[in-house]
Amino acid sequence: MTDQSGTTHGQTPHERYETASCELFSSGVCPSCSLLGVASGSRLRFKQAKVMEALGRSNHALPEPEPIFIPGTPWGSRMKAKMAVAGTVEAPIIGITRSDQSCVELVRCPLPPPPFRALLETMRGLIRSASLPPYSIRERRGELKGIIIMSNHDLSEGIVRFVLRSSEAIPRIRKALPELQRLHPWASVVSCNIQPLPAAILEGPDEVLLTEKRHITAQCGPVSLLFSPQSFMQVTPEVAGALYGRAAAWCSGENLGSMLDLFCGVGGFSLSLAPHAQSVTGIELSADAVESARMSAQRLGHPSLQFMSGDVDASLAALSQSPFRTIVANPPRRGLSPELVQWIEGRSPDRILYSSCNPETFARDIAAWKGRYNLKKLALFDMFPLTEHCEVLGLLVRT
Repeated sequence: MTDQSGTTHGQTPHERYETASCELFSSGVCPSCSLLGVASGSRLRFKQAKVMEALGRSNHALPEPEPIFIPGTPWGSRMKAKMAVAGTVEAPIIGITRSDQSCVELVRCPLPPPPFRALLETMRGLIRSASLPPYSIRERRGELKGIIIMSNHDLSEGIVRFVLRSSEAIPRIRKALPELQRLHPWASVVSCNIQPLPAAILEGPDEVLLTEKRHITAQCGPVSLLFSPQSFMQVTPEVAGALYGRAAAWCSGENLGSMLDLFCGVGGFSLSLAPHAQSVTGIELSADAVESARMSAQRLGHPSLQFMSGDVDASLAALSQSPFRTIVANPPRRGLSPELVQWIEGRSPDRILYSSCNPETFARDIAAWKGRYNLKKLALFDMFPLTEHCEVLGLLVRT
């Protein structure tokens, strides 16, 4: 049984991860899970200490962080996998690309659930049977650049994306699709992403849907969300659900008034906090994510929620006349632009909820609000178990 902090009763989080090991890491094949090299029982303490050191540079008085939330186990917890494809049609390599452009085989990685690994083995056969030559950056030839897999929390629905250099191979993939879905019926949405650039960029802007079904549904804590192939999905839904749930718990009993959700994605924070707000406006660059957010709002009985598609910074002028008592920000790793930091302060909201996958940029951004806002609550989330990455959620209240 697990409590809200992610701790199994009678056992500390450190003990639960104490025996974590991986043959790909121990053999030197894959260094991605860097904390597997840290002494047993010290991994989470190391991660939390590193995060708190970064946050200390914000010059805010830091509240005691709430217990770090970790998934029940790191193995099988990652419900999104982005794999590069290299090698040849006869001997494809499915894994990650190193800095020297070589590809390391990672189908046996234990972080995704077993159905992912079984699907990737099927993909290996499909590459041969459908004659999908892996792309070579050095030689600038080939078609298949990568495979992206996403699934919901219970593996009842999933998305499979073929990243291709061009549309040339799409007819052969269409022909192979019935067998793929027969073997893996949970792969309910299949698409081809076209990425023509000769560079180590895993996906491009154009998506060709091969199935009638366009979305999958995933339960993330307090809300059920819709995801399409180009929607951003957190890699560990269990932890994402805890993140949204913590934000909702912090705001329970509060009147959030009019709320602005910056970088809203498919609406995780918007929909989780909607019961406590009078109105919600979300902004997100991805039109697909905005469509998913709108559909979720309708399905969950929040038709008044508004979602806008566009660049967040470019949208500020249109929002300057609207008063917001609550602002939520969940930016990419680069954090907020200086202009956006200043704009948020100029709106003088009662509270700011800031979620970040980069403690360094989180600390940099909130440092600009010192004196106007106090950091009242702080929580950490182990979104990428066994790595140094950590998701941070902070609640800042106007002084």
